[in-house]
Amino acid sequence: MIEMHLSGMKARNGTLIFVCSTCKTPPSFTFGARDKGELALLMLCPKCGIVLGEWNSVEARDRELSDFAKTLRSHAPFPAL
Repeated sequence: MIEMHLSGMKARNGTLIFVCSTCKTPPSFTFGARDKGELALLMLCPKCGIVLGEWNSVEARDRELSDFAKTLRSHAPFPAL
């Protein structure tokens, strides 16, 4: 699930990158534990510490981020980094 603080910007080479909407820092990916000891894939802002996304599997993460990127591209132009 993508959280409300995930955004996108255009990198210097023209590609879309994901960033924290609060501080414009690219995210880090890590794992986290849920209540029952299950692992979750997390996307975190390394500067703010905000959770930008959480998923049960790599496939679910890739699918949702791909759809999100398509949505961002359809609203181009977006600001440059």
